[in-house]
Amino acid sequence: MYTRMRDAIAMIELIFAIVILGVVMMSAPTLISTASKSSFVALQQESIATVAAEIGMVLTHHWDEEDTNETRSAPILAASGDGDLNETNASGTLFTGRRAGTPASSKRSFLDSIGERHSATASSDLGSDGGDQDDIDDFITTGAGGGSGLSQAESTGSKDADIVDKDIVLTTKVVYISDIPTSGSYLGSATTLKLNDPLNTPAPNDTSNIKHIEVRLTTNSKESELEKNIVMHAFSCNIGTYELNSRSF
Repeated sequence: MYTRMRDAIAMIELIFAIVILGVVMMSAPTLISTASKSSFVALQQESIATVAAEIGMVLTHHWDEEDTNETRSAPILAASGDGDLNETNASGTLFTGRRAGTPASSKRSFLDSIGERHSATASSDLGSDGGDQDDIDDFITTGAGGGSGLSQAESTGSKDADIVDKDIVLTTKVVYISDIPTSGSYLGSATTLKLNDPLNTPAPNDTSNIKHIEVRLTTNSKESELEKNIVMHAFSCNIGTYELNSRSF
């Protein structure tokens, strides 16, 4: 009598398969958690890039509303800060149009490109002027002269929403900071000077040649890894702008 043998799964093979499936199922939560944390890191880096981009965008604008005439180069404006930064006086009566220590070859001056003097022009108030955004303090969203900051809320009401960055608030603050050195002088022979900590030495409006910019991004999330308070700082000085020349070849 002929007996036909059939392939079958041995008990030991079945046990191994069950063990492997168990290990995989036990590892799944850890793998999911690791993937979620990786997305948290990506969102954190994206938030930092957002704040840096906002700072960069603000710094591309004029120092003040009073030097935004696009038909000529922006002059240095008068600001009642450190007196050593006033316009240089040559021979007691003739003003050079430059600040003390500025090389004669420099195009940064109190005069615009058509020769009009701006040594008596005061800076504008902080905050938006006429609803436009053509100087750095027009972007204020918190503090004096502030408007509404960027806010992005999560649209879904689900308790277990997708892992996304939500409840974002981006605020910008611009203030004057002291330009008076605690040691050294802008006119002195020393090559270095020391200023107060600019973040802790605010100045009243229009009493300085330096504006401090702060951009802050905050979020409110049930995920602790998504709760952020990212702050970046920058400053802009009242030094006019370059005058571009054309050249024929």
